Amino acid sequence: MNNYRRPSPFDPRGTKIAFLVLSAVLNIAAGLAFFSLVDWLMLTYGNLISGIDTTLMLGMFLASLMIGYIMSQVAADGKGMTYGVYGGLAGLVLSVLRIWSSSLLLAALVGLVCVLGGYNGGMLGEGVRRMRAKQKKQR
Repeated sequence: MNNYRRPSPFDPRGTKIAFLVLSAVLNIAAGLAFFSLVDWLMLTYGNLISGIDTTLMLGMFLASLMIGYIMSQVAADGKGMTYGVYGGLAGLVLSVLRIWSSSLLLAALVGLVCVLGGYNGGMLGEGVRRMRAKQKKQR
């Protein structure tokens, strides 16, 4: 049988440190920009806005997913999920620090979706990269 073990996305061996740092910085920058936008919307429209918890989770998930996808495409070394997870962990830390005073549960949920978004983005990017390489090889 096949004894192949899938590498852990938490194992940074074989990754490019600059891309790990870039992934974390991009997630923090995107998180700060998104939180600033949501703060501005809350101050401007106040009572008209509802469902801010869902908005925070969806926005941070999509930002981490996009960054994980882009980092896996740029690095092109088969470790896209690792870049996504470490970027998502940076988003988790930012989310917990930013939302801690409102609700501990909301902070944990937003942080968790950051990590999941980064993982999914990295996995999606690796799948697309492998598919393109396979198509190029067949030509």
